[in-house]
Amino acid sequence: MEKYTLTLEEIEIVNSVFPDDRPLFIVDGHEFKAASSDWKERLKAKAIELGY
Repeated sequence: MEKYTLTLEEIEIVNSVFPDDRPLFIVDGHEFKAASSDWKERLKAKAIELGY
């Protein structure tokens, strides 16, 4: 599997479709990490909701 690194701009775009009080990712210094352990399920649900 290929590894991919998101840019800060890409993280902000992804987070923009989630409520401000519950973002998908958080930025910690120069790294980003999932805001919660259910991030994959939340991302899949949002993709279905948006029709992807």
